[in-house]
Amino acid sequence: MAVIEIPGGDGAAFLVKKDQAVVITNTFGTQVVDTWALNPEDTDEYFSVEHTRRMLSSLFLKEGDLLYSNRRTPMFRLEKDTADGHHDMLCACCDPWLYKHYGHEGHRSCYDNFRMAVQKAGYDAAVVPNPLNLWMNVNIADNQSMTLERPVSTPGDHVILRALADTVVVLSACPMDITPVNGGDGTPQPVHYEVIT
Repeated sequence: MAVIEIPGGDGAAFLVKKDQAVVITNTFGTQVVDTWALNPEDTDEYFSVEHTRRMLSSLFLKEGDLLYSNRRTPMFRLEKDTADGHHDMLCACCDPWLYKHYGHEGHRSCYDNFRMAVQKAGYDAAVVPNPLNLWMNVNIADNQSMTLERPVSTPGDHVILRALADTVVVLSACPMDITPVNGGDGTPQPVHYEVIT
C-alpha cells in the first residue's frame, strides 16, 4: 500500500489485515494522532486504553506491548516506537463539548473525525472510545496532577503497530489549536501512514 497523507485536523479509517502492520509517521514531529481500532465484524469490540492499562499494569506503552480490546482480546503489538513511549492513554479525544467549553463552537474535533472516517469507510460504531493519543505529552506530577505540554517528538518519529487480528484502524491528526498539545504554533500538521506486510 502507498504512503497516505492525513491533512492536519482531518481523519481516516482503513482495514488492516491480521499480520499486516500500520506505520504511522509524525511527519513534522509536532502532531498528536488520536488512534483507535475496531473489530470489523463487531464494532462493539474496540481497542480500549482502559483495558490495556489494566492488562499491562502501566500508564505508558513500550515496544513489544500488546494493545487490548474492551473484551481483552490482543489487537496489536507495538512493534516499533521511535518516540520511546511518549504517548498518552489517559485523555479523552477532543470533542464538540470541549471546544464549546473553550468558547469555540463549531470547531473540528477528533470525535467528529472518528465518526466521519468510520462512516466513510463503510462501518458503524455506537460509541467513540477513548483513544491512544500518539505523541501527546501529558505530564503526571506527584501521582495526582496532569498537565498538557508540547510534544517531545521529532520529525519522522513513527510507530509500527502489528495487527494480531483483522482490524479497522481510525486515525485523527488532532485539530486542537487551543492547548499546547500540538507543538509549534499549534497549527495541526499532516501525518502519514502506510500498511505493510
